[in-house]
Amino acid sequence: MSNGKIFISYRREDTSGESGRLKDKLEQVFGQENIFYDVETLEAGLNFDLSIAKALNESKVLLAMIGPHWLKATDSNGTMRIQKPNDWVRKEISEALKRNLRVIPILVNGAEMPDPEVLPDDLKELSLKHAQELTSSRWNYDVGELTKVLEKLIPKIPVPKSDPISNPRTFIPPLSKPKGWWAKNYLWALGGLVFFLILLIMCVPEEEVIYPDPDNITIDDSKEEAQVDIRTQNPEGNEIYNSLQLENQEPAPPQPSTDSQDAYDVSGYWLLKDLQGNQSTLAFSQNGSEFTFYEYNILNIQIGNGSGRIEGNQLYAEYYNTLLEIGGRIELNTSNSGQSWSGLVIFPSAGTSSEITLSRN
Repeated sequence: MSNGKIFISYRREDTSGESGRLKDKLEQVFGQENIFYDVETLEAGLNFDLSIAKALNESKVLLAMIGPHWLKATDSNGTMRIQKPNDWVRKEISEALKRNLRVIPILVNGAEMPDPEVLPDDLKELSLKHAQELTSSRWNYDVGELTKVLEKLIPKIPVPKSDPISNPRTFIPPLSKPKGWWAKNYLWALGGLVFFLILLIMCVPEEEVIYPDPDNITIDDSKEEAQVDIRTQNPEGNEIYNSLQLENQEPAPPQPSTDSQDAYDVSGYWLLKDLQGNQSTLAFSQNGSEFTFYEYNILNIQIGNGSGRIEGNQLYAEYYNTLLEIGGRIELNTSNSGQSWSGLVIFPSAGTSSEITLSRN
């Protein structure tokens, strides 16, 4: 027979709501099997008197819930129930006192301890017990103080140990702790990407370069006399060559300016690499100093995207890996007029960063 239950005694018309609320809290700490609450605990068809006696035999503590109407409750004839020998609340508390159980008066809704003069003889000892008050405004705190007292008498249910949870997510790049298929086979996959890119480059036709026809080159007549003087003064012909004006000559390609107003050209395809040897392809689309890009893995599957801007020799971008659902930012700089970039990719939510480089693909 177990002797570790908590018996909750209450009047339905007085503290039914507070008693049920307290019962739910205590079940979380001591377990449902260790709480006796007559409405839910008694089975249909059982003798109520015998069931109460059996529950008290298995209990260590009785909580006497006392509200404002606990003492004033009367029967249909106007007789105070607490004065009737067959009143169940009186029977429960009286039997608990006889069995020397720990009886704790619980005062709710501003109730006060009844004077011994108004209690029957078998309940006068109740007025000598130290009471615990439960108020709605600080319910959790008051229940916590009561629980500390009960823990000295009733063992708590053990808290299940949780298995350590490993981080199921990895991100690319960097792949610092390989665990899955990608980690085991990424070198082979990267090799396949390189082979695919080589075939792609070989299949792209080279653009035809059109050079100016020497027969169509004309010399400005207005400068002919000056050119004769140059020939006389400089037989080697350097000034003559420099002063010739060729029609239809294509202008030299514009060079990126270091002025912060002129951004370097990053449009097209770039190869991203990190220190671990991982790589992917970034496809940039640029509009002035602002750009967007998409990231593709070796299987030509999109795994990320981002956008940002170029400020002088600095490149800043917000980056999001759609495959692994992790966001970060990219901070790069160039020391060779935008021919290549180097810097960091940073993942604040994961607390990691990795060095990366960008080079034309």
